[in-house]
Amino acid sequence: MSNQTKKESRGIIGYFKNEFSKFSRGKFLMVLMIPGVVFFLLFHYWPFYGLLAAFKDYKPKLGILGSPWADQYGMAEFIRFFTIPDVWNYVWNTIALSILHILWLFPLAILLALFINELRSQKFKKIVQTVSYLPHFVSVAAVCGMLTLFLSSQQTSADASSFANEGIINMLLLKLGLIKQGIPFLDRANWFRTVYIASDVWQSIGWSAIVYIAALSAVDQELYEAATIDGASRVQKMWHISVQLIRPTIVILLVMQIGKIMSLGADKALLLQRPATYTKSQILSTYIYNQGLTQGELSFSTAVGLFNSIINIILVVIANFISNKLTDTGLW
Repeated sequence: MSNQTKKESRGIIGYFKNEFSKFSRGKFLMVLMIPGVVFFLLFHYWPFYGLLAAFKDYKPKLGILGSPWADQYGMAEFIRFFTIPDVWNYVWNTIALSILHILWLFPLAILLALFINELRSQKFKKIVQTVSYLPHFVSVAAVCGMLTLFLSSQQTSADASSFANEGIINMLLLKLGLIKQGIPFLDRANWFRTVYIASDVWQSIGWSAIVYIAALSAVDQELYEAATIDGASRVQKMWHISVQLIRPTIVILLVMQIGKIMSLGADKALLLQRPATYTKSQILSTYIYNQGLTQGELSFSTAVGLFNSIINIILVVIANFISNKLTDTGLW
């Protein structure tokens, strides 16, 4: 064996010895990683196998692999999706709710974090932060039940004796004389998006602000002290110091939110959905639920879900490209 071969052999052996020593030093950390790795394998990578159903005429008896292809190119379900008369209305409803979610929740979460960061009393700051994110732990079903309790309306006149049949909001408006009869908020299509977004902001604003609060906690306090000496007001310090230093966090989270525009959850929309609000409340996720589970059309619902994912990938790539160009910050 030549000297060069011996050196290469020792180099390879040394590399593996070094890697093994790293593994042995961090073996307990590796054990802690196992649950996370298993979770991602089961719920993020294994489902890729199910995407085959989008290109097949799925038969439960035959399974996904045994089912025949939908057509020569496997695109029959996608073509069917684009030929549905109301499909673009569902797409628009999904996009509209997602954009409203970003326009309202995103800046309000940043403002809440900035205001909490400005509080002087640490005890009061913790109380405000805790109260603000507690609604996040309330289930969607409970939130929708609360909305029904608050916003329902069963009366057609302003008869005071029938106030008990009204939701709390309608009862208050009637007693104040602001309306003459109860407003059926949950049964009017024009109110659906307002109710959906308002409840979403209430439930998620505190939880969304946690990331910004954590980022603000890392800001050097000497910067605020120097700005105070220079005569900067609290608003100026918030804008020129706080916002500027957490801007990378804001940009990255915004890019991630844009990548979820087509992935609006079906749970709240389904629970708030009424026949009268169908034109506004039917989104792609509820449509997938109805077609996949209620109608048993697994191939079609998988094709629609895959279409959603592809659009999300395109959106996040575009948003990240624009972000890198404008702010020099991005996911990659």
